[in-house]
Amino acid sequence: MATLKALVEAKLDQIDWDEVQLEKGKVFAYSSGTEYNNFLGGVCWVSPGTGKAVIDIWGAGGSGAKMCCCGGGVPGNPGAWARKCICVVAGCIICGYVGRSCNNSNDLCFRGCSEATCLCWNGRNQYTAATTSGCMCAQGGRGGTTFCNPSGTLFCCFVGGNFCNTNYSNGTCGIICNYGAGTGSCCAESWGGDINKKGGFSCVTFWTCYSNCPCSTQIHTAIPPGLFACDGGVVTSGAEDSNGFANWSGMGYHQFTHTLNGMNRSPARGVPFNTCWMSSRACGCYDVQGCQPFYPTGTGGGPAFPCGDVRDHAWRGGHGLIRITYIER
Repeated sequence: MATLKALVEAKLDQIDWDEVQLEKGKVFAYSSGTEYNNFLGGVCWVSPGTGKAVIDIWGAGGSGAKMCCCGGGVPGNPGAWARKCICVVAGCIICGYVGRSCNNSNDLCFRGCSEATCLCWNGRNQYTAATTSGCMCAQGGRGGTTFCNPSGTLFCCFVGGNFCNTNYSNGTCGIICNYGAGTGSCCAESWGGDINKKGGFSCVTFWTCYSNCPCSTQIHTAIPPGLFACDGGVVTSGAEDSNGFANWSGMGYHQFTHTLNGMNRSPARGVPFNTCWMSSRACGCYDVQGCQPFYPTGTGGGPAFPCGDVRDHAWRGGHGLIRITYIER
């Protein structure tokens, strides 16, 4: 019969053997994560010794836009990503600013573009030991646009606004993307890194001409590059008119987080717990969803699904992030 000591040791050996996904070195991550505040004076990291630092930065995701009448919109676009690897010695510094997503939750139709994440660094040339320095920046994503159209098709509103689109049925339904001449801006850009990737753009599919019908709407939320894949990704999720975890006004986030697990080979969660009988369902009629950053790093906030007499503040995008991986030599 095996002893308790033997069983514990066998289990510990198995844990040590099975854990193969840990990164080398020590990781430092910086993001505001709050409603209003940010780091006073910015972020400043000081190298603890000699080695290399891998710097990743993401711009903030664009926020969805409020609407007060029947209509709908597109999600915000993701922020850009940049990566830089530098050699450091003790005392080398990396200082910067973490971009925040737009917080102006009461602005109708469009909130603007979210903030960029930028920093400057100094290091040492690995061959000559000479001091080197540089700067890098990743722009924030464009916010989503929301239209009011109580009696017509939302698809036509976006086509008329010169948004990129794919028409499915005589101009009454199809895919609308948060991109094109009507947006006044392209994808978020980045520069200064060894790798620089654009943020990409989000889309939405309107399957019917009825302007106020979440059940027939699919949300295609673009994920920033560098998080799950080098070139980013897209999460497609549905919506409903009302259910046990969200009101009509306030739809989208729970479905998004559930589907987001498909981006990861080690899924972590399903839909967050909410109870319709305790009035704890998501509700866009209050501006908390437009103020609090529920969405992940650099990801654009979801669109509004306003009811006839209930406004929807949509969802705030995810803040930017600075991530430094220090590997001692």
